[in-house]
Amino acid sequence: MAVQQLRRRVPGGIGAYARGLLAGLAQLAGEGEEIDISLLASRRPGVPQRLAGGGDPLEEFGRPLALSRLPGPLLTRAWDHGWARPVGFDIVHSVSLASPWSAAGGRTRSVVTVHDVAWRRYPGATTRRGKAWHEAALRRVLRSDASIVVTSRFVAADLMADGVAPERLTIVHGGSNHLVEPDHAATEALLRRLGVPGKFLLTVSTLEPRKNVERLLKAHHRLRPTPAGPWPLVIVGPAGWGPAIPSLEEQDGVFLAGAVSDAVLSGLYDRAHAFAYVPLTEGYGLPPLEAMRLGTPSVVANEVPSVHDLGESGRPPAYIVDPLDVDSIAAGLSAVLTDDEVRSDLAARGAAYSEGRTWRAAAGEHIRLWRSLV
Repeated sequence: MAVQQLRRRVPGGIGAYARGLLAGLAQLAGEGEEIDISLLASRRPGVPQRLAGGGDPLEEFGRPLALSRLPGPLLTRAWDHGWARPVGFDIVHSVSLASPWSAAGGRTRSVVTVHDVAWRRYPGATTRRGKAWHEAALRRVLRSDASIVVTSRFVAADLMADGVAPERLTIVHGGSNHLVEPDHAATEALLRRLGVPGKFLLTVSTLEPRKNVERLLKAHHRLRPTPAGPWPLVIVGPAGWGPAIPSLEEQDGVFLAGAVSDAVLSGLYDRAHAFAYVPLTEGYGLPPLEAMRLGTPSVVANEVPSVHDLGESGRPPAYIVDPLDVDSIAAGLSAVLTDDEVRSDLAARGAAYSEGRTWRAAAGEHIRLWRSLV
């Protein structure tokens, strides 16, 4: 399994998918359904090859490591050009578009997970370099004979519109059971340090254009003169790319927590009065599932298929809003912050919905796909 994403400074949602999948595979192995898996990646960042002995963070997964002598950026570039091809494996599954090619004429089959095509849907919400790399990498996958895993019908529809045959696609939903136990003491310490009084509205997001934090801030500001106005907004997540959001740190009622530990993140989900997640688009979207698993009523944008996928019937387990419409976001925030009937309904349905999404189930779907290929 090619897990180069786990070498990145900010592994993000793809990194969470990789870690969750490995945890699900470990759970199935404990139940007797073992698959021989090695982890493919670059050498440890910042460590010369001659010193790259034990202590690799990837060792925590308990799988053999197949590490390149190349550092991450050079290994990704080598894969882009068809070099550094892994040999001796039945299947090479890449958890992202950073994927090695299978050796020509060899017996190795390729599987690639495509998480989204956001750079096509909103070209201005990614860098020019990032857009060019993702498009070239996707084109290589589409020209190959690789099987493709997607995390939603939403992404499957995008790829089929590009001519991908449905039989090449396997839809596997991500899980929500990767959250660790909340560290309530550390959570309260963080909130005291930030100066957050009482209950709050939470969002978890990298600060970059696609996550649409600026419109969320406008919607939150619009509520300040209303009964929903007293709820402060806590923003959790690392800085991404793009222009800084004007006066973010000075905006009344907004608190920047930055990146936090997994245990504090669980504590914030548990402690929040409501959760908001309004990106322009997502291929899946783990944060709403995480919040709902801890019973937090949520406001979610309409292109977040982890909550509201194409073809799904019934009422969504979150309050769905238009991410391009500040009034729509504000209306959703107001309802979920102040309407006790709405809050109770969403909390119950959200918890039940998220508990049905597990990494054990996702791992089982992957195993069935791999076995079908060999």
